Amino acid sequence: MSEDGGVPAAQTLCVDIGASYVRVGLADGGRVVRMVERGIPDLLAQYPGDIVLAVTELMAEMRASSPDREDAPSPIGVGVPAIVREDGSLRVGLSSGIPGGSTLRDRLSQRFATEVFVDNDASLGALGEAIYGAGAGQRDLVLLTLGSNIGMGIVADGRIYRGARGGAGEIGTVPLRLGSHETARWEVVDALRRTSPASSRPADGYVWLEELYGGQALASMWRLRAPGGTAEGSPGTPRVLPLAAAGDPVARELVSQAIDGWALAIATTSGIIDPAMVLIGGGIAADIGPHLGPLRQAVEGLMPGRAPHVEIATLGPLAGLIGAAARARLAVG
Repeated sequence: MSEDGGVPAAQTLCVDIGASYVRVGLADGGRVVRMVERGIPDLLAQYPGDIVLAVTELMAEMRASSPDREDAPSPIGVGVPAIVREDGSLRVGLSSGIPGGSTLRDRLSQRFATEVFVDNDASLGALGEAIYGAGAGQRDLVLLTLGSNIGMGIVADGRIYRGARGGAGEIGTVPLRLGSHETARWEVVDALRRTSPASSRPADGYVWLEELYGGQALASMWRLRAPGGTAEGSPGTPRVLPLAAAGDPVARELVSQAIDGWALAIATTSGIIDPAMVLIGGGIAADIGPHLGPLRQAVEGLMPGRAPHVEIATLGPLAGLIGAAARARLAVG
């Protein structure tokens, strides 16, 4: 798949709704030519209780700045951190206040009088990378997003693969057995669960993969093992991978364990999907360079002779916007 393969270069309105921010942009092929980012708490304060209205107003301002604003409305692509069905409806609502179902798609479509395509943000990131990023030309690839949590987007035969219920790629919730003797890890898991209540949990004695190897878990474990430390603290800090690269012994041990966990996620997915390439994206991707070699070796050790190519994604935090715009353009031919 490539820009010459049916994806016209035109400015497309695109949206990336994260856990704590909203990005609205205009994408021209593989470039975001204009973007505005606002924190969700600020938007909720400005538009009390109606984050969809807040998103709509940001989009209206962005569309007004487009040089194509007088033309017929073009389709819009929207990414959300949620399981999304084929029709663009959210299986469950978001903590930011966006309800489940088709409310987001329907309100935006009505406001802008055009088709709106809502999809999972990791899936859109994978699509963006497959067309314009490190996976350009690959029709079968996986984007493993390593951030506070762990996600995945899958492109199969040049198209987003979402499964029967939209949940394909939810690799962060693969259950792993955790022994009762691993008290430090349980302390971290319990702390994360108190600060991030979820609608479901794995069975007793099990944890989600991201509860052990997500960036938030690594930071909490590092804090816990520091002198006088505690598992409680702000998510995402400190950055454990640079600490490991700098020689911090606790960080090095934690990152070594995380590499094994990430390799397991890659091997598990590759054993089923068989992608040509697995790209590493998300907030941790900027720090993973010194650890890419060990990660590749760990994957090869689990899949000798048939491991996929493991590379760092290149679109960075704009992958979701670029993929959302591409999704909208591809959907209408």
